[in-house]
Amino acid sequence: MKIGITGHTSGIGKALYDTLIYKGHTCIGFSRRNSYDISDQEDRNAILHNVKNCDVFINNAWADFYQVDLFQGVFDMWISDKSKTIININSRSKYGISGNPSYSATKKQLAKVAYDGMFNPDKRCRIININPGYVKTDMTADKHDTVPMLSAKECADMILWALNQPQHIEIGEMSMWLTSLDHDK
Repeated sequence: MKIGITGHTSGIGKALYDTLIYKGHTCIGFSRRNSYDISDQEDRNAILHNVKNCDVFINNAWADFYQVDLFQGVFDMWISDKSKTIININSRSKYGISGNPSYSATKKQLAKVAYDGMFNPDKRCRIININPGYVKTDMTADKHDTVPMLSAKECADMILWALNQPQHIEIGEMSMWLTSLDHDK
């Protein structure tokens, strides 16, 4: 498979990218570290151009509502192609559990736009929405010792499980989180 992924140099995106490469997939990564800033219109256009011929687009990077714009751009391009899959890395924070109101609002809007797309009668592409709880990344460093967190690898493994389901199975929403700090004891 040929897979485009935003935010591929850290956190969940890096865990996904590394695992997909290891499994022999062709991956195109888009992040600020390789000069793709999803908050820049020209960079979003370049991402859309580069993922046109991919089989899968993993919409992972967050930068306010630009993640929603990217979903909409890929969806508009792939709406009629039943061989394509869009995976949105959303968040449980869309329910307002984040300390960052902008992050929560963006994730809530991404979920709404993705659901609107899923129920569009013209849609043929597959959409998968993943809602992790806290994940141990640089973004959550201030909470590492106080909140139960998935590892980025655990999160990536669940996302890959969803991707590997038959193409005719759409996962509207998959949420995952840890229930306690002592999960590995």
